[in-house]
Amino acid sequence: MTSTSECITWFAVFVTGSVIIASVNLLTIIVFLKNRNLRTRAMYLVINLTLADMLVGLLSGSLSPSISLRFSCDFLNVTLYSLDLFYFLVPFSPLVSVTNITVISLERMHATFRPFKHRVITKWVYGVAITAVWIFPAMVLSVAIFRLNFGSPNKIIILWPIYYCFCLFVICVSYACISIKFLCGAYPQHHGAVNRQRKLTVTLFIMTTVSLLLSLPLVLHLFVLYATNSTHIFTSPPFAYSSVVLVGVNSFVNPILYSVRIPEFKQALISIFRRRQNENVDIPL
Repeated sequence: MTSTSECITWFAVFVTGSVIIASVNLLTIIVFLKNRNLRTRAMYLVINLTLADMLVGLLSGSLSPSISLRFSCDFLNVTLYSLDLFYFLVPFSPLVSVTNITVISLERMHATFRPFKHRVITKWVYGVAITAVWIFPAMVLSVAIFRLNFGSPNKIIILWPIYYCFCLFVICVSYACISIKFLCGAYPQHHGAVNRQRKLTVTLFIMTTVSLLLSLPLVLHLFVLYATNSTHIFTSPPFAYSSVVLVGVNSFVNPILYSVRIPEFKQALISIFRRRQNENVDIPL
């Protein structure tokens, strides 16, 4: 059982991180919506990923402290059966995020191997892909919790690592094929559209790698808990808490990467702050 002071400290960390993650990703969404040059078809999935990252802060970041206080701190008198909704909402946003990253890798592979067909993809195809990104994790969690009687934590915790490994396999295969195509394929070296697609692919690959590395500690922790037949994911703080915090950091670093790697995003972000500064300047009479 964790001490009261440690519980309060980790609770403050979770809540503060939740506010920061939600605020930063909300600002990122505003930047994407305000700049027409960023609302291209290639960026639709990136915008959707930003929305999923914002929900990681709003849902997972705010609900995780409740579960941790219940099991590790024993602050709340909540029965296990009343936590079924928690076990759906807490992993939902991270699973949507990793699903979105997987779809991005498939989209980048299609853009690399079929560049001409990729340019004529209509918006409704992206709409279907974005809808599937949200519906598929919800269906998986619903089946696991309500249909297969996976309400007990020691059974539900294995769902995340299995889902993560499946997505990791698809991502690795996709970017391996892209790398082979870049190294062995015949591309015009100074074609502007090709260079932009390459740069976007490299940016999304870096984002994917960082996201997977930051999620890996929690996934490994869940595998260990399932192997040891533990009852909940917070049996070994502070490592369990730290791994959850890293998942939140994963949702925070993406906007920073956009600012570094996407010049249009950086310019749009700077213009928003300059406009706010100009509005706050007092105009002399």
